[in-house]
Amino acid sequence: MEETSKTAVFIDEIIFDGQTEQGVELDYVLPDYCPDIFKILSCSLTPKIVSYSVSSDGKLSLDGVVYIKALYLAENSSEVFCIDQRYTYSKLIDIARKDAVSPWLTFEMKQDYCTCRAVSPRRIDVRGAVSFRIKAESCRENRLCDIPEGLQVKSRAVNCCGRTLYAKKQILSSEEIETGSAGVAFIMQSSACPKVTDVRIVADKAVVKGTVIVSALYGLPNVESSGCSEAEKMTAEIPISAILDIAGITDEHVVVPTLSVLDFELIPKTDSGIISCRISAECSAKAYRAEKAAFPVDVYSTEYETEFLTNTLRLNTSPRPLSQTLTLKMNVTAENFEIRSVWDCRAEIKNPVLRAGENGEPEFSGMLCGSVYGKNAEGAPFFIEKQEAFRQVIPVSDIIENTAAQFAAKITGTDFSIKSDGTIELSALAELKGVLCDVVTADAVSEVTVYEDKPKAKNDEFALRICYTDEQSDCWSIAKAYNTTVKALMEENDISDEQAALSGMIIIPTV
Repeated sequence: MEETSKTAVFIDEIIFDGQTEQGVELDYVLPDYCPDIFKILSCSLTPKIVSYSVSSDGKLSLDGVVYIKALYLAENSSEVFCIDQRYTYSKLIDIARKDAVSPWLTFEMKQDYCTCRAVSPRRIDVRGAVSFRIKAESCRENRLCDIPEGLQVKSRAVNCCGRTLYAKKQILSSEEIETGSAGVAFIMQSSACPKVTDVRIVADKAVVKGTVIVSALYGLPNVESSGCSEAEKMTAEIPISAILDIAGITDEHVVVPTLSVLDFELIPKTDSGIISCRISAECSAKAYRAEKAAFPVDVYSTEYETEFLTNTLRLNTSPRPLSQTLTLKMNVTAENFEIRSVWDCRAEIKNPVLRAGENGEPEFSGMLCGSVYGKNAEGAPFFIEKQEAFRQVIPVSDIIENTAAQFAAKITGTDFSIKSDGTIELSALAELKGVLCDVVTADAVSEVTVYEDKPKAKNDEFALRICYTDEQSDCWSIAKAYNTTVKALMEENDISDEQAALSGMIIIPTV
């Protein structure tokens, strides 16, 4: 890697890392064709993003939707009935300084809490909240100090990254999914898991390909009612691809592609067994290139008194890809009833954290949220959900205290087994994707003042001086202490390595 003196360095900085919440309230009266409510089986709030934009003054305008899904049972019936509603809202959030150019945004959406109660047999009241964790990053140019001519300059070589290149594009996709069933009554629960499969660099462009794995638990229609007594699972892969314009990208860059789902909706067709899938996805890529730069860290003049100020720079080294697959497990207990069958199980991760643990081993922690739909021994549908904190050591050897991790954690698959005591053991396959980079600090000279009205005193009585030093000194420290130049000191003492530790007698030339 070639070492270059820099007039500017580029620093990736987080300019906003916060959370915004949105309360959800729904007072819903059942239509006439729906039976009375006997028991609320489950209720969920699923937040999604319809659109967003950032204004020139650093304000994020976000339009969101919360999909409200309530499942309930009628009296003296083993059928499940569904209530689907949408709650839309808009947010305006101040996320960036005015000098931040095109911030890079990432979102994490989750349900905070949800309560649903039947006010009467014909009316439900839903109260809850969802939240969005928003992180905004910007690549800031930091101009280094121009050193006046004639000064002695000490530089430090640092491995760092150049300007971070990035681009993103939103993609709309619609597909018709064949379930193989005669009909679909309604969707009981669903998920969309994006995955990047390939990325290629071609002429200032990044070509990203991937898939969105769509899975759902749907109810089979009952011709005599709007409910269902049986459910089936379906899985489909929706291809996604995008061409991103990234000016200046080369084969020397490390490219980190991501694929995320902003909005996702499944619309069943009762009479055909086809589910219409609508996806709003965002395809993006970041590109990093390693550099070795030299920063001025100390200066002085042999002619005049000099003062300087320094500024501490926090620089990222070249990123290393992070790709780990872990298995997270939890036990879900069915209380007061016996399980006959399980229709489907789901899991998601909330508040993921990756850091070095107490023993120095990398730890992945967070909250695992699991849910199970099925039937009990009497044939009545049931729903169980559970949240459990987890902490697991991951097999990554290069995470240290000053390592920064940028990653996304998602569940790519869930399985279950029923133990002899009736407990359901839920196994979730978690995928960690992202980059790791070490943070290097460098104190660079930010301002130099040369006092030309304060010349240094000269002693012309002798041309050479002699000093005795220990192994803690080097050419720079001796030359600065005796007001000579490093070049003259090295030539006079036949020294070839400026960084070498010096000891013994050193001849000090006068300049």
